Amino acid sequence: MRALPHAEHVFGVLSVLFWAVTLTVTIKYVTLIMRADNKGEGGVLALATLATHGLNGRGRNIRRGVTLLAVVGLALFYGDAIITPAVSVMGAVEGLSAVAPSFTPFVVPVALLIL
Repeated sequence: MRALPHAEHVFGVLSVLFWAVTLTVTIKYVTLIMRADNKGEGGVLALATLATHGLNGRGRNIRRGVTLLAVVGLALFYGDAIITPAVSVMGAVEGLSAVAPSFTPFVVPVALLIL
């Protein structure tokens, strides 16, 4: 028989998770990413521009690779921006079937009407 975790253990794990996320966001984004701007602009394409400026005119193939990675990163960003609201709406509408199983046949039609 396994012993149940004590409240101190649960709070310890939650504290580690909280501080890991907080420090990651603070150190990574605030101190590093926010400083990388291209004349006040940010984002994937601005970072690609900064990366290509660091090549000092050499490395045409490297410049193409950086540009390709920037376009792929931008495509991933737009894909995430499109799919996230759709998944959220679908999840909310599916919750109807959990509350009242009689709504199950209407989940997809209602989701399509909302989207």
